[in-house]
Amino acid sequence: MIEILKKMFEANPGKSTIGLLDKCFVCGRKTNIEITPTSGGFGLQGGVLIKHKPDKYLAKCPACHEANPKIDDKSTEFKNKDINR
Repeated sequence: MIEILKKMFEANPGKSTIGLLDKCFVCGRKTNIEITPTSGGFGLQGGVLIKHKPDKYLAKCPACHEANPKIDDKSTEFKNKDINR
């Protein structure tokens, strides 16, 4: 996931924060995730990004992540997502 976030910032030089408006892959709600580079990697507010395929990700809203913080990449729900991001 770090590689994907690095590429986002490389594609947007000079930006200190990148906002992603996406849909939660669990409930479908609009999710606005703000990403900021930090000394230890990246900080995310407003949701969670989960690596889905080598260069793809899924967004998860705070409510769904709070209800189930476990990331189960073996679940049918996760595997059946055909995301082009």
